[in-house]
Amino acid sequence: MSKLTSSTWFQQSIRLLHHELRKGELTIVFLAIVLAVATVFSLTGFSDQVKQALTTNSVNTLAADRVLKTSTVITDEILAETKRYGFNFAKKVQLKSMVFSTDNMLLTDLDIVTSDYPLKGDLLVSRTSDLQNAISVKSPKVGEVWVDQAVLGRMEIKIGDKVDIGVASFTIAGVVVSIPDRSFASVFSNPTIIMNNDDLDKTELIQPGSRVSYRYLFSGDNDDLIAFGKWIKPKLNEAQDWIDVKSSQSRIGRTLNTAEKFLSLASMLGIVLAAIAVAVASRRYGQRHKPTVAVFKALGATNKHIQKVYVLHWSLLSVISILTGLVVGYGLLQLGAYGIEKYLSLSSSTLTLRPFTIAVVTGLICAIAFAIHPISKLIATSPIAVIKGFEEKSSSKLNIYQAIPLMALFLLLYIFSNDLVMSASLLFGGLVVSVVLLFIGKFLMGLGRTAGTKAGKSLHLAFANLKRRANENSVQLVSFTLAIKLLLLITVMKSSILNEWQLQMPEGTPNHYLINITNDEVPKIAKFAEENNIVTQGFFQVFRGRLSAINGEATVKVDKGSENDDEQTSEGRRGVGRELSLTWQEELSPLTQVVQGQWWDVSDTNPQVSVEESIAEKLDIHLGDQLTFTIGSDEFTVPVTSIRDVNWQSRQLNFYMIFNKATFSDIDSTSLSAWRVAEETKPLMFDFLSQYPSISVIDIDAIMKQLTTMVDQMSIAIELILILVVLAGSLVLIAQVQASMEERERELAILRTLGAKGSLLRNSVLFEFVALGAIAGLMASIAMEIAVFFLQTQVFDMKFSLHLEFWLIGITAGAAFVGVIGMLSCWRLLSLSSVTLIRRTM
Repeated sequence: MSKLTSSTWFQQSIRLLHHELRKGELTIVFLAIVLAVATVFSLTGFSDQVKQALTTNSVNTLAADRVLKTSTVITDEILAETKRYGFNFAKKVQLKSMVFSTDNMLLTDLDIVTSDYPLKGDLLVSRTSDLQNAISVKSPKVGEVWVDQAVLGRMEIKIGDKVDIGVASFTIAGVVVSIPDRSFASVFSNPTIIMNNDDLDKTELIQPGSRVSYRYLFSGDNDDLIAFGKWIKPKLNEAQDWIDVKSSQSRIGRTLNTAEKFLSLASMLGIVLAAIAVAVASRRYGQRHKPTVAVFKALGATNKHIQKVYVLHWSLLSVISILTGLVVGYGLLQLGAYGIEKYLSLSSSTLTLRPFTIAVVTGLICAIAFAIHPISKLIATSPIAVIKGFEEKSSSKLNIYQAIPLMALFLLLYIFSNDLVMSASLLFGGLVVSVVLLFIGKFLMGLGRTAGTKAGKSLHLAFANLKRRANENSVQLVSFTLAIKLLLLITVMKSSILNEWQLQMPEGTPNHYLINITNDEVPKIAKFAEENNIVTQGFFQVFRGRLSAINGEATVKVDKGSENDDEQTSEGRRGVGRELSLTWQEELSPLTQVVQGQWWDVSDTNPQVSVEESIAEKLDIHLGDQLTFTIGSDEFTVPVTSIRDVNWQSRQLNFYMIFNKATFSDIDSTSLSAWRVAEETKPLMFDFLSQYPSISVIDIDAIMKQLTTMVDQMSIAIELILILVVLAGSLVLIAQVQASMEERERELAILRTLGAKGSLLRNSVLFEFVALGAIAGLMASIAMEIAVFFLQTQVFDMKFSLHLEFWLIGITAGAAFVGVIGMLSCWRLLSLSSVTLIRRTM
């Protein structure tokens, strides 16, 4: 036999593979590896293309791929390096200037741009004052300017009229409809006028001491831009910033970062689900082939011969599965791209080698790492096992074969995320959860056995089977639980992220801000808004003041709003390094709650201040502290009587410091209001406000439209990713149910032989799977809630909230899905006769 063995192992391996493929015995193993490769390929490829498309759309809001923001002209060295890389290049100079037309004048923001502006996105200009038939353009011609619609109304001029800027005169050639990088400007800005850079010198606006901001725009190959960024960053000073859309602090930048984190999370969960499926299938593969190996060895085959047969057998199977997985994954990727095409075109996104490489590596690692343990045990099968049986002996020791799959899973997570800490955290957290689930699962199944003794025969038999197969069921339970937990997790996080995005743009979100409203003008403006059904958030008296001392200690350490922007001028108390908008309120604003102290009584005439929670923490302000403010030449000190939690994402008007009315009884002020203006009402509003030249109107409609479009695109992308993850999780559950079929065949054969009725067997199998699924759903809901807590608070920077409604979904879906899959898998067995079942199990 040894001679025969050394010359025939190849033919036997091919024959064995052909036989099992024809008989369908390798279905679970094949599907598991196909699932792993297809899931990783489709999720990685799809999420990569979605990221590219979202980034492409997002850089349109930056008007370039990268922007260098500086207060001075860039050096010749930087210009030379720009030319060396061959970047497309444009410049925008920003400054404020008074604009004159006959007897009218207006403070405006000037955008002076070169002929190539914008590099990305569309600068839309209309040749008519009603903003119809807008076209995409570059910079205006020399001698011409484009203006915001507010300029026409407030200066009582029209297209074709002349305006004086500096010492030069310009013709208004069109009305600005949309500026791509307007979202990166200050919300509280003036109406914008766009001018050609060649006209800048003739205006003589830039003089020594002028406040000018320069934005240098770059577009080109991403790798070159990254290399250029690494070169230029060390050369920048504190007044210069190298900006991309994700590093910016805009809402669009934060939204894009959140979406990318979610897409990465979904893909990583897909890898975990794929690994679980391969592990389950590999274990079943090893158990099912033990009789074959035992027979081979009984006929004289050596371990080396068996090793060659099964290594080749598994290798060929893996190659076929990986190739099939790539084809299926590509099909899923194209299906996803087709489904999202209406909302987000992926035509400009290229499919790189990254998803292909990661998918192949994933397939190889899964096929090798998760097969080592079962195949090594398979090869070590003793011939005497034919007589003694093939009972699994559990080992409490963690040997190298059991550690390899864990290391492989960590390697897969690291390859995908390139984040050592996150990969280790996911792996360690999964191990802890699995161990806890094993104990909880055994405990719950034990309780089920107790309850089953008081139930009918079917329930009693179902719970008895759960208890008797506690070890095997615990493994199944962990797999079910992890799959359901990951599906619940991805669903809950999708819901949480979409809710947070929608909170940024709630119904009635203001799209115009009115500032510098005098007290005499407030009643007239309010009446106009009411008559034209304009939704407002009321009128707030605003005082520009500085926090000058805390508890008598002068604030000399400034904070520009970020920990990285602190500047220390001398020893002293930390302060806010700029003027604040201060106001008074009698009633607490909606979506705002007092977390410390108490809101004041309207009748209280003692000056008081309420401080927003984040600024209180940053400045170490507590209840009872005395805050000193300076407004012009006036200085006053008030006690802190409350600290508020403010939902800034709601976009309602709010302030860091709010006072009671008594504080500002003798101080002059202007008012601020936020309006939601319908498109058809805008011309009427601008016409009315032209009577009040002191009022500044800030139109942020374009910014809101950009953000709304991005949120809609991301929502669709997330939903398609969710479908792929649900598919992966479903196949994991099917693989796990199929893994226990042989043992169930033997049980059914014995029960049938003992005279059990078909209805009893069907009901007991159904109740067993339903109970197993319900327990898995309960544990998955608990595990999901814990995982959501860490993701919301540590990764996505959200507030944690319970999701009890998903507990019901988890338990119900777990019971229903596992019950249905279990019954469908066992239905053919339940229909077989006792003789047939006995023959199949021998």
